[in-house]
Amino acid sequence: MDGVGGRYRLVERLGAGGMSVVWRGYDEVLGRQVAVKVLASSLAADPAFRQRIRTEAQAAARLSHPHITNVYDYGESSGVPYVVMELVDGVPLAAVTTPMPWPDAVAICIEIASALAAAHSRGVVHRDVTPSNVMLTAVGAKVLDFGISAVIGEQEVGPDGSLLGTPAYIAPERLDGGQVSAAADVYGLGLLLYRCLAGRLPWPATSRTELLRSHLHAEPAPLPEIEDLPPAVAALCLSCLAKAPDERPTSAEVVEALAAAGGHVPRPVSPAPGAAMVTGGTTILPRTEDPTAEAARGFVPAAGITPGARPSVRQLLAGRRRLVLSAAAAVVVLGAGGMLLAATREGAPSAAAVETVAAPATLGPERPACEVRYALRRDSGRAFDADVTVVNAGKTPVTDWSLAFTFPGDQKLTRAASAKVEQKGSTVVLRPTGGSAAVPAGGSKGMRLTGSYARSNAFPVEFRLDGAFCTPKLSTATTATTAPTKTTTTVRQQAQPPQPPAKPKKDSSGKGPGPKNDKPKKPGKG
Repeated sequence: MDGVGGRYRLVERLGAGGMSVVWRGYDEVLGRQVAVKVLASSLAADPAFRQRIRTEAQAAARLSHPHITNVYDYGESSGVPYVVMELVDGVPLAAVTTPMPWPDAVAICIEIASALAAAHSRGVVHRDVTPSNVMLTAVGAKVLDFGISAVIGEQEVGPDGSLLGTPAYIAPERLDGGQVSAAADVYGLGLLLYRCLAGRLPWPATSRTELLRSHLHAEPAPLPEIEDLPPAVAALCLSCLAKAPDERPTSAEVVEALAAAGGHVPRPVSPAPGAAMVTGGTTILPRTEDPTAEAARGFVPAAGITPGARPSVRQLLAGRRRLVLSAAAAVVVLGAGGMLLAATREGAPSAAAVETVAAPATLGPERPACEVRYALRRDSGRAFDADVTVVNAGKTPVTDWSLAFTFPGDQKLTRAASAKVEQKGSTVVLRPTGGSAAVPAGGSKGMRLTGSYARSNAFPVEFRLDGAFCTPKLSTATTATTAPTKTTTTVRQQAQPPQPPAKPKKDSSGKGPGPKNDKPKKPGKG
């Protein structure tokens, strides 16, 4: 295969995994280097794998963030799907020496957390946050490989009864099945932070079964003594590893907490689509069980790094110190998007609005001026009810508004209380009716939605109030569900989640294990 899509020339094979092959490519039309991920020919005829690589491309393309790999194109060449992405120099976090100085660990994890927060705000969960899926580049950390990502609210267990993930970094609730949740990514992020600080995972394990059992039942060991490490960072790390998902902070809260502890200025977690930003690029690499194998597979090393060596974080971060001013400038520009609702409600901001938001007094992530709360109330397996509440977080009332969002599944709305429904394909627009449509500053407006679906009832993504992006708050409080189906849960391979070790039974005297009567029975006697 010399090229794909009539424009992408395949120059050099960078690596291969069980699902795809990654090439260094060249875009003949735009004249730039790219990474081209091609589905393995042995899987090209499998509809499930074809859909998976397409879903990966769609998930990553929905996101726009300096710490998430950009997707440029998707297509099929001779019946084989491919994804075109950006390509820059970098080193996988898995190939970096740990433990590392705590300020470097915090700086890296702030960028990872901000990338995850951007994905979560659009309803996308990565589900495989591991050192091999984070690339350190001269312009910051990049989160890679959305190959097993899913939309919040989808089922964790696939139609074939499989559960995808990396055993060392999988959240405990995922092993129980249920619905996809952003908290699983926060758990993986906590493990990354722990590994960067301690140089190891928080529990000893020599087998896959022990790893999975540790996720379910073992409390993480305290971090070792680290000179000058703020107690808040250690506490945050362990809170991310809480067994109960609702006891973990959100990814956005992790960004804020690490920034406060480390004295860093985080980039916005939800930049406005179309806003200018400082972006680098990353070669998408296949997952590997050996953290040092990427160097042998020909990935592009960062400048100044010897191929095959395990570089220190100091080497990788050396080139980034010169980008502090440009990064701070990006915060100013990117933060503007969240304030556009109050300034203009016609899509593009006016010149006055641009002048108003171009130079905020303080650097930091601006919050959108609206919030949408979507709560699933009933799901029968074919029909559903959900409550949608629009919260005006701006300083001026909102009148004559419309709310737009996208269903990632095949849902069709049949009715909306107090609102007119317009649905074209997966895109829905709600327009309030009646005399109480206005939403005052600090106020809210609620609507009950009723709909149906055939295959997937995943939560909506990308809520926009009059074109302005809104922060989503998604929850499930169903009152009626279908009976659960029996499945076989797998992690990479078919395997049942481990059970806690059985406690030994005591004998009748209470002195130790064994049956009450330890005399052997004679044959033929029952």
